Amino acid sequence: MVETDTIAQTGDKLEKIATNAESVTNVAVESAGQTVKQSLDMISQLQQKGLNLLLDYGPKIIVAILLLWLGFKLTNFLSRRINKIMIRRNVEASLVPFITQVTSIVLKILIVITVISIVGIEMTSFIALLGAMGLAIGMAFSGTLSNVAGGVVLLVLKTFKVGDYISAQGIEGTVKSIQIFTTVLITPDNKTISIPNGPLSTGTITNYSLMETRRLDINIKLAHGTETTKIAQDIIDILKQDERILRDPQPNVLTNITDSSVTLDARFWTATSDYWPVNGAINERIYQYLYQNNITVPYNKLTVTKDL
Repeated sequence: MVETDTIAQTGDKLEKIATNAESVTNVAVESAGQTVKQSLDMISQLQQKGLNLLLDYGPKIIVAILLLWLGFKLTNFLSRRINKIMIRRNVEASLVPFITQVTSIVLKILIVITVISIVGIEMTSFIALLGAMGLAIGMAFSGTLSNVAGGVVLLVLKTFKVGDYISAQGIEGTVKSIQIFTTVLITPDNKTISIPNGPLSTGTITNYSLMETRRLDINIKLAHGTETTKIAQDIIDILKQDERILRDPQPNVLTNITDSSVTLDARFWTATSDYWPVNGAINERIYQYLYQNNITVPYNKLTVTKDL
């Protein structure tokens, strides 16, 4: 009898366990179903939102990209046309690259702003953001902006122009171009050097091409006891034989006496364009004269100084 009761109780327990398991299974299945349904609904909503965004902004984005591409192409074309027009109208060569670059940058900024307005971004918010970015960029690139200001100063004051031979920041060369940020020089040995406009505009600049004429000084050191009067006259005759040397002012030779030697300082003027050819030619002729007449030059030195 006891065994029968035990079996009956065990059966009841097993039945309860089965019932609980079935309830848990049903709850789990129902919960999973709800989760899947919610996920599908969310995906459907996201798809719908994405489709709505694509329908609302897709054409605008496509048009904006197309306008951006066409605008940049048109800007490059206009910049080249402006460059050619300025060259054809003999605008000063120093201004041509500067104006071309500034025009290109301004037009591209206007195109970007136009494209942003087409996309639908509020311009008031964009302008505020642009102002904040401009302030941050200005503080970060203060040196770069000073180079832009320096370029403007150089063009306004016309300290030099393209083609001039100048010396600045410890560098000598012919000015190739004055750009927004830098000035490009070509050195006599054909190296290209870019000098930032900021330091260049505030530093010392020597322009060897600004004036139409330049003076050459050639110093000839002679031993004490040398007859300088005849030598000085012969040197003046050598100078007068070269048609590139100006007659007004007249070439002259000054005599300076020191403890170690007597120095004849030949001074004469020539056109700026003839400076270097005349410099080499006259040095060679004076050297040949001294050699042919057995005139002693202390330290075997014939020195040339630049114009004062």
